[in-house]
Amino acid sequence: MLWGVDGPHFLLDYAVAAVAALAVALTVRGLTGRRTIGGEPGLIELAYLTDRAALACQLAVATLRRAGALRPAELATMVAVAPPPARSTPLVRAVHAALRRPQTWAAVLADPGVNRSLRRLVAGLLRDGWLLTRWQRRRIALGAVPLFAVAAVGILRLVESAAQSRDAGGPASVVGLLLGCGVTLLGGWWLCEVPEIGAAARRLLRQARRTHADLDPQRRPAWSERGTDELLTAMALFGARPLLAVDPRFADLVGVHDDRPRPPTPRQAARHERRDVPDNR
Repeated sequence: MLWGVDGPHFLLDYAVAAVAALAVALTVRGLTGRRTIGGEPGLIELAYLTDRAALACQLAVATLRRAGALRPAELATMVAVAPPPARSTPLVRAVHAALRRPQTWAAVLADPGVNRSLRRLVAGLLRDGWLLTRWQRRRIALGAVPLFAVAAVGILRLVESAAQSRDAGGPASVVGLLLGCGVTLLGGWWLCEVPEIGAAARRLLRQARRTHADLDPQRRPAWSERGTDELLTAMALFGARPLLAVDPRFADLVGVHDDRPRPPTPRQAARHERRDVPDNR
């Protein structure tokens, strides 16, 4: 016996310690960011929580497009042609101001006014508790330390057993401990990836997606029968792909691309058919 404990009993103790360390890490992750202040975030804020600044800006420009406030221009640019909607959010107004003259989507994203509006948006989400502060993210990362400590104990036992030519248990116990250390290290590595949004924001997004499950692009909703508010809600909760269904040219201008394989052209289909026909000569 190594360390006064035989292999099977040590493996059992290791499993219990690993489960306890995992519970600690998950508890810290689940409790961090539970409290918020103020009301629920709007669509632009939900879009930022869903997919950060890119989706928030795509939702802002889609709001202007659906309101008839801008149109595509030449050379893959777009330009504002009417005032923004009443009571527009600061990000929508900033995007509109950036488009007073024809601009590409990359130029809009690099516009100083748009970036200032995004920084204010992030500051508000941090203040209200929807985004995690640097200290909260560090606390979540530190919650995974017990997993690495448990794995270090298991690795130390294996190394000391090999160095001293002592028996750390039967072959099954050694293999089980090796697998346990590997799984524990992988779990700790996975939990070190700290989210930017807190528990309250994750809960809010889950509830909103359940409430608006009929707008999920995977269910292929009939957008011709839906209004602008439903389209913008779908974009905020599920990503920008709904814009492809209603305005594909404009969606391509703002970086929303269809990654599904395109059907072959008639010439390509005929070429494949000739290639598949066996040669009987």
